Amino acid sequence: MNNINCIIFSRDRSCQLELLLRSMKLYFKEFSESIINILYTYSDDSFKVGYDKLFTIHNDSNIKYIKETEDFKNHVLLLLNSDNLYTIFFVDDIIWKEPFSLNCDDFKIFENNENILTYSLRLHPNLTYCYTANVIMNPTKSKLFTWHNLPGDYGYPMSLDGHFFRTEDIMNLLINLSYNNPNQLEGKMAMKPLHKPLMLCSDKSIIFNNPCNKVQTNNPNRYGNISAEYLNGEFLKDYIIDLEPFKHLNNESCHKEISITLIKK
Repeated sequence: MNNINCIIFSRDRSCQLELLLRSMKLYFKEFSESIINILYTYSDDSFKVGYDKLFTIHNDSNIKYIKETEDFKNHVLLLLNSDNLYTIFFVDDIIWKEPFSLNCDDFKIFENNENILTYSLRLHPNLTYCYTANVIMNPTKSKLFTWHNLPGDYGYPMSLDGHFFRTEDIMNLLINLSYNNPNQLEGKMAMKPLHKPLMLCSDKSIIFNNPCNKVQTNNPNRYGNISAEYLNGEFLKDYIIDLEPFKHLNNESCHKEISITLIKK
């Protein structure tokens, strides 16, 4: 196994999580060599049945499903293995769209430059729009850039959407912060960014986020009109989300509402 802590947060989205795992298996070269920790929860029994179905589809021995209890912070800290040099978080409406390997040149740049706070899988140098803040962004034109005071996603290093961190950099931060869910965690991290000047990304976004619904009430995030209840119901009827329309998507924003097509599994 490699030296990566990989933690995925999921709530009421077994259908979208299935797509994340399927696309991750396709494009992440070291998937089978990585421990994939999924911290999940659900709001009612119908969503529980969705997760039970997911477990039978993606029953790989390296995927660890952990049911979240009330002590969310303790779960996160238990999953942060300090022996693993790097940590990356994902949320369940992320989709992988490009090939990626831990042996790529960009990751080696991150490994060898301690001034890089994070290597982002969701950014690329030509983004022009930040969906979550609804602001225009000027492209950095460079994969390596100084993030401080940049608008939108270029100035937001502490994301849970596919950002690699050095485990030793974030360990004390996550120990000392107070948080009860992923949104609180990211919000608190964003208020206390690590004191390193640089961010790194690849020429293309490796992943992107399709915010077609919202399953939390902590933040007034923007979202689309495809409910988690609808997707869960279709998932239980053996429908899954078609990955084909998302492959090699040329995205101008890290988040992009895109219509989905359901196909029979």
